[in-house]
Amino acid sequence: MFLFQLYGRYVQTNIPVLLPLMVSAISIPGPQNVSPNWRNHFVDLKGAQVKTVSFLTYLLRSFAEYIRPHEESISKSIVNLLVTCPDSVSIRKELLVATRHVLSTDFRRGLYPLIDTLLEERLMRRLEPVTMRLEVKGNGGELTDGESNGIDDNSSSYLNYCLLKI
Repeated sequence: MFLFQLYGRYVQTNIPVLLPLMVSAISIPGPQNVSPNWRNHFVDLKGAQVKTVSFLTYLLRSFAEYIRPHEESISKSIVNLLVTCPDSVSIRKELLVATRHVLSTDFRRGLYPLIDTLLEERLMRRLEPVTMRLEVKGNGGELTDGESNGIDDNSSSYLNYCLLKI
């Protein structure tokens, strides 16, 4: 992103070349079962894919005509990343932000066939909000272990709570 901002004159010639490579990179599924020895590499792969999705959402605003042919593949890749994303708060947060940007454009139509998967509660429940339970640190104003901050784990507001924390 930074290089494209600095060297704007090269964007028009490089986007058509780089776009198919980026789309194929985010489409790599990765292994189904990851051994503990390879876990860090798997997290790095998913992190790089999410960064690429984030860059693609940046390009959506200015270069929609180049990205339109890849709309279905990008949408499938975003949902696949949501399903297979490791339990890394920063990676999931960036992916949810990128998904929110896609949903704010006309490219949301590519996600319509995948809406059932997107609305599965277990997809969002993989990420435990940081503020669900807090320990008392001596200042008396925080919740003790076992107290609730009003968010019910089984409620439909859980998804909204997670998205608002982004």
